[in-house]
Amino acid sequence: MINYHSHSMQNPPESSQTQLPEWVLKNFPKITDIWIHTPNWFHQAVRFGMVGVLNTGVDLGSYWILTRFIPYFENAHVLAKAISYTLGVLNSYLWNRSFTFRSQVRSPKQFAIFFLINLIAVGINSGLMALSLHVFELPEWVGLLIATAITMTWNFTTSKFIVFREPSNKV
Repeated sequence: MINYHSHSMQNPPESSQTQLPEWVLKNFPKITDIWIHTPNWFHQAVRFGMVGVLNTGVDLGSYWILTRFIPYFENAHVLAKAISYTLGVLNSYLWNRSFTFRSQVRSPKQFAIFFLINLIAVGINSGLMALSLHVFELPEWVGLLIATAITMTWNFTTSKFIVFREPSNKV
C-alpha cells in the first residue's frame, strides 16, 4: 500500500487517475489508497448502488406527484405506478450509461436492451417474492431481501456485461 503519511500532501494521486474528487484525495488518504487498489467492477457496483437509490427516489417521487397533484391519477394508482416505474428505469439508463459504466455508446438499441432486461427483472423480482411467500412461506421481509438482492445482481451483471459492455480490443 501507498504510505500517504510521508508523501500524501507532497505527491497524492491525481483526481483523474482515481475518479475521486480532489478534496477526498487530500483529506482522506486511507480511503483513496483503498479505492485505487480495488478493481473497477467494485467501483461500478458502488456507483450502481448510488444510482439505484436515485432511481427509487424518482419512482416514488413521481408516483407521489402523479397521484397527489394530477386529478386523473387520484384513482389510477396502477397506471401512475407504471409511469413512475418507467421514469425510474429511464433515469437508471441515463445515469448508469454515463456515471456507472461510462459508456460512450448512444443508441436506441442499447436503450431497448436495457429496458427489456429491466422488464425481465420485474418478473424475476415478482416471481422470487411469490416463491418466498407462497412456496417457502418465508416472512415478508426475507422475501423482499431475497428478491431485491437477486434482482440487483441480475441488473448489475446484465448491465455490465450486456448493455454497457466495453468493446473488445480486436487486433
